Amino acid sequence: MLKWFNALSCCFTLVTSFHINAKDDAQQTQHRNSVALKKAYQQVLYEYYQGNFSLALTQMAILEQKFPNGLTQIPDSLSGYQVEPELLKGGISLAYGLDNQAANIFLRLLKNNIKPDVTAYSWLLLGKTYYQKRQFSDAAHAFQQIKPHTADELFEPSTRDNWLYMQSQLHGFLLKQGTNTTNTTDIQWLQQLSENSIYRDYVQYNQALALLQKGNNQQAISVLSTLINNDNSFVSRWMDWADPLFSDNDAPNVDAERDAIRDRANLTLGYTLLQNAEPFEAFRVFENIRTDGLDAEAALLGYGWAAAKKDELQTALAIWQRLILMPQNSEYTLEAYLASAYAYENAFAPRQSLQVLQLGLDRFKQALVNLNQAEKEVKQRQFILDLLPNKDKQLSVDADVSLSLNTKGRPFNTAQLFDSVSVSNEFRAGLLALEQNRDLQQQLLNWQQRLQQYHLMLDERQVERRKRAKHILQNRILEQLPALQAQRDVIAQVIATAQNQQNGQVLMSLQSQQWLDRVKRSEKRLVTITQLKKQLDQPLLADSYEMRVERVAGRLIWQASEAYSANHWQAQKALQQLDAEISKAQQRQQQLLKQLAAKPDFAEQRDRVSSLAQRISTEIVKSNGLQNALVSQLSDTFTQFIQAHKLKVSHYILQAQLAMVRLNDQALLKNSDSQTPLNDTSVTEDDPL
Repeated sequence: MLKWFNALSCCFTLVTSFHINAKDDAQQTQHRNSVALKKAYQQVLYEYYQGNFSLALTQMAILEQKFPNGLTQIPDSLSGYQVEPELLKGGISLAYGLDNQAANIFLRLLKNNIKPDVTAYSWLLLGKTYYQKRQFSDAAHAFQQIKPHTADELFEPSTRDNWLYMQSQLHGFLLKQGTNTTNTTDIQWLQQLSENSIYRDYVQYNQALALLQKGNNQQAISVLSTLINNDNSFVSRWMDWADPLFSDNDAPNVDAERDAIRDRANLTLGYTLLQNAEPFEAFRVFENIRTDGLDAEAALLGYGWAAAKKDELQTALAIWQRLILMPQNSEYTLEAYLASAYAYENAFAPRQSLQVLQLGLDRFKQALVNLNQAEKEVKQRQFILDLLPNKDKQLSVDADVSLSLNTKGRPFNTAQLFDSVSVSNEFRAGLLALEQNRDLQQQLLNWQQRLQQYHLMLDERQVERRKRAKHILQNRILEQLPALQAQRDVIAQVIATAQNQQNGQVLMSLQSQQWLDRVKRSEKRLVTITQLKKQLDQPLLADSYEMRVERVAGRLIWQASEAYSANHWQAQKALQQLDAEISKAQQRQQQLLKQLAAKPDFAEQRDRVSSLAQRISTEIVKSNGLQNALVSQLSDTFTQFIQAHKLKVSHYILQAQLAMVRLNDQALLKNSDSQTPLNDTSVTEDDPL
């Protein structure tokens, strides 16, 4: 009874330890998964805050593939007070250009979420999505769902300012459409924006443009004067999670942007003052524009006009001469010829005016020739394909494209025109789509190349299968299991016999059995020695030898009897393990027999490979068609800019020709007795005017 109790206690201990170990293993597995999930999400956050939205989106997709419900299991230390993971995914999708995917995420969050911060950011980002898709009515509706006190409480200043700026832009659009229902003005937008927000400059400038369109020049001049006198400096703030989506916290970039806005405001103010016949004020305003800015050429042209309106014709000619000497054929450098001719005519120098017009006419025609050559070049397919960024280079995409366009535009003197094309939204979107198409096409070509080897792989698999089947038959592997089963039955019979006879010697260890065999051999030798000594009439051995051997034999038998229970339990356990292994071997043998009996349909697999290859070929054809369409679209974009510039140059040619005809007519009337025509003096562009 005591033995049975000990056995049950042992079994209970084993079962309990098994459950504890299983629970520990489950906890360890869960911990490892949690650590892996945290690391994966940290990688997403790192790429996001670095501004690498494509890599962040890729890391997010990898996380969701490894952990299907992982975004709902992000610990609060990474998401609680920062950002809802699903909201972050929508923001990254929006930044990368996946507008539809982002909108679906925000709508789902608005439907299922009750947290006020998540709701506010969902409305904000949904409105920004509609804003980027130019669905302005929907964007305005989304922005209006955010109350001002909610924005003040939940948004960082940069995010809140962006929200206000987009509303101000939509306000102007809705006023034009007649769908605005509020009476809010731009002045109120300025009052709500932060003091150091760069959006104040944009709102003020847009307000000035709106006033100019309405004919309120004096009010526009007042607004522009206020804008150019703003002394807002960059203020560093704590970074919000949404800052990578709404703002650029880089101080040099913000300062450069403010300078560009101030230049544009000065330029607009200067030309407005010229229209209002205030050349002295306009002259001082043009002086404030940077000579290395984007508006330098337009400023020089206006600077000269301001000097001319002040009757300082020599100053105006010197300014326009600087423009004329610039190599690029922009509209401002070309128009400087006409302006210089106007100045000479007002200075009563018709001969010099004709010289300038002739120089301008020659340059206009050469510019037209260059534009025609550039138009032919941009229609070449390779011209567009060469603009795709090189992944091996360390330059950014914009820098790589700008460098390529500068190189291609230099022979035609159209580098500046190409740069103006490259910054347009249409061109950037088309080039991005073309780049993605190129990457996808390269992946399809790689798959196509791999599939070409699959037929050979199937042939090799078929040959290897035949070799394995032949090897199994030759080694008679399937016939070995019955022999092992017979040996198992013999062992089971031995254990049963030992149990029935309660004979511990049967279950003795191998070493004990060897010792017992040695004892039995010793007994036989003692008997043989005794018989031989009797035959030879020699004295017999002492009884101590025989007694010693009997004592050793008895001790071994006693030890076997004592260890009978343990040895029997071990034998039963080993037999059960052997039965389990034999059962598994039988199952595997059955599976092997089924596999050998079921002949794989290699023909079907070859058909499947051929079908995949055909599908990939079809996708490659579609990709080529899409690539051709994108290349054509980008070429049309260049062509539109070139044709628009050609139209301006043609207009300049017509103006120059009309002016030359008018001057010649005037000269003919005034100098009818002169033997020397006004335009007989040869002149080159390098001669001083």
